[in-house]
Amino acid sequence: METARQYLNVNLPGVRWELGKMMNAGEGLSKKWRLEFSGEKGDGRIIQANLLVDRWRPERLVGKFVMLFNPPQILDGSWGNPSYLDRLSAKVPATVFWLNGMIFLSLQCFWLYGMRRRGKFYRGDGILLALLGWGLMLDQLILEVHPGFIVAYALALSFVGWTGFPGDKAHA
Repeated sequence: METARQYLNVNLPGVRWELGKMMNAGEGLSKKWRLEFSGEKGDGRIIQANLLVDRWRPERLVGKFVMLFNPPQILDGSWGNPSYLDRLSAKVPATVFWLNGMIFLSLQCFWLYGMRRRGKFYRGDGILLALLGWGLMLDQLILEVHPGFIVAYALALSFVGWTGFPGDKAHA
């Protein structure tokens, strides 16, 4: 939002801008904010601006279309070329990220169950569980899961780790 306001104030000074709509656009890693602004010039003419801002790199303005009414005139319009990562992630639906998250969670649960059965905790178990947790957290970040769920998940897994195993020594 700050990137969009900065662009408008630098390129069209003296106009008071009001945000009309703020919408999500895109999926996966190619998520964007679509912002619709309207304003009025000093002489009473109305301006409308539609801006597309990258959500993962908020300082990057991906596209802009600024139009002046009465008489109709396009003041600025351009769209950036999407990066390779944007093009690739636009082809991946959100369900793939959701399924990845479920796979990471299932692997963590199975690994914890296996550790519980053998009754020992090796250092490699901690590294593997941390990597699986990192993958799940990354998927939750991409899917924009509520932060409360992310915290509850981490606390629940920590609780299981602390209470589920007898003894206090890690084995080599």
